[in-house]
Amino acid sequence: MTLGISWVRVAGGVRELIVASDSRLSGGQFWDANPKIMLLPRSDAVISFAGHTGDAYPLMLQAYNSILMYPPAQNRAMDLEHLKGHLNRVFDHSRKFISNLPHGQVVPDEPEANFALSGYSWKSKKFHVWTLHFDRSIGRFTFKPASTWAAQDEDAYKLICYIGDADPVAEAKERLVSLLRARGKLRSGSLDMEPFEVLRDIIREGKFGSVGGPIQLVKIYEHANAVPVGVYWPDRASGSISVLGRPLMEYETTRWGVIDPDQPDRARPPDAVDPVDTP
Repeated sequence: MTLGISWVRVAGGVRELIVASDSRLSGGQFWDANPKIMLLPRSDAVISFAGHTGDAYPLMLQAYNSILMYPPAQNRAMDLEHLKGHLNRVFDHSRKFISNLPHGQVVPDEPEANFALSGYSWKSKKFHVWTLHFDRSIGRFTFKPASTWAAQDEDAYKLICYIGDADPVAEAKERLVSLLRARGKLRSGSLDMEPFEVLRDIIREGKFGSVGGPIQLVKIYEHANAVPVGVYWPDRASGSISVLGRPLMEYETTRWGVIDPDQPDRARPPDAVDPVDTP
């Protein structure tokens, strides 16, 4: 399972969309080095998931491949707002090929996975996040847009979306409200890295067995480029850098900077590590 958060960060008058998640897969064991955010083969969007990997990974890979095979989707002539409809159709179409059901069962089990499509639209000139889930009432996938917080002051802008298990999501929402209230930002101002702090603390405390491992983080900019940002994990003192959930090996480096989880306001250049000739 998962705790994933997507939000628009405003810093120095610049907006960026951040997608973050834990990295744990569980099912009889914990595996804390797994990508839950996938950069799509177009630069302006990512897809993330929460739920059963047997449902999530095949559909995410089909989404990725379908963009590669359809030029308007890959070169962004198809705007993000239309891409979500394309992925919706790909998901529904893919499930038509499930067969060999248990005796007496006439339709496949409902997929135990939810998704978030996050990105920048050149048409609306805005960041968008949609959750994609299976609607049993209509028997197919559908999207729901994330919306801004209501009852905010004029200068405030808060757009945030959660995916994951009910209890961790409820905990994250409660903690974020408490943190913003303590900093005088509940009704005013915009989100900075407060959701990251909430996710960090929930993982570190180990309250939920389904949420763990390094934080993985992707930034999407208004110039329509998405980049994976490294995170020192469990802290900067460890010297261990994780990218998309996996701790890098000693000869690997990252091109896009690294965040100190205890000072997450900006990405810094990683400590220099020379690659070695390793098989």
